[in-house]
Amino acid sequence: MFKHKKLRKITKYEQYAMITIGIILMVIGFYYFLLPAELVAGGVSGLGLVFNKLYGIKLSYIVFGFNMILLAFALVFLGKQVFIKSIYGSILFPVTLYLFEQFSPQIDIGNEMVLAVTFGGVFLGLGFGLVIKYGGTSGGTDIPIKILNKRLKLSISSSIYLVDGFIILLGVIVFFAEHGVNNGLYAIITLFISGRVADMVIVGSNSKKAVQIITDFPEEIKEAIYGAVYRGVTEVEIQGGYSKVKKTMLVTVITRSEYYLVRNIIARIDENAFVFVTPATEIQGDFEERESDE
Repeated sequence: MFKHKKLRKITKYEQYAMITIGIILMVIGFYYFLLPAELVAGGVSGLGLVFNKLYGIKLSYIVFGFNMILLAFALVFLGKQVFIKSIYGSILFPVTLYLFEQFSPQIDIGNEMVLAVTFGGVFLGLGFGLVIKYGGTSGGTDIPIKILNKRLKLSISSSIYLVDGFIILLGVIVFFAEHGVNNGLYAIITLFISGRVADMVIVGSNSKKAVQIITDFPEEIKEAIYGAVYRGVTEVEIQGGYSKVKKTMLVTVITRSEYYLVRNIIARIDENAFVFVTPATEIQGDFEERESDE
């Protein structure tokens, strides 16, 4: 006999604990690997590295200052919901970075750029993946990316390339005398590694997933999913091969940033639901990216 495992709802305490661990992992990747190698791999931490080089201001102070400015932009252009959601990560990242600066010596990696790129990218990806998986945000350049997506109707991917590409280019210019264009190329590799790792942490290797839900409460789950993430849900009438019991299976396609919400919706309404998630490698038809609504 197979033992049925109930779907457990993630508590707020668990959510914030995992977001905190994610932020710490991101700081580890930046502080121990990217910072010693002077790798400007996008993000507010990359901007902080540039301004630290130009003006000698403490790195954590620069990151905190930029994050506060971007939080104000979030409130004005994205609304109260995104602003509130971004506060925790926007404050925790520079505070954690400050503690590392105060109490932890950097790793001397010398000219081992492969180590810096690999481990920096992996730690950043692990951390960012945990933050997104548990419904958080790291703040920072997530905010201008969402503004570009919402106001200028650029896709999320195009917005990321534009914002992080500008920061990487700025890093190449500022550190050109020491590294030429090499560090810019290494930074691109770092972003690729961190992005792939983050995807695998969240819901596997593909950013979009088809979620199949076999439940005794199809109407409640369907309405809750539509109300929370505005995704269409298809109903399929099924019958158990062994039990011969007729049930309803719900099918929906979500993005990686919606996984946390959908998972908790199902667990809250029907902890005995049977859920399985598969990669949605190709989607044709009515599917719109709504990551800017977070």
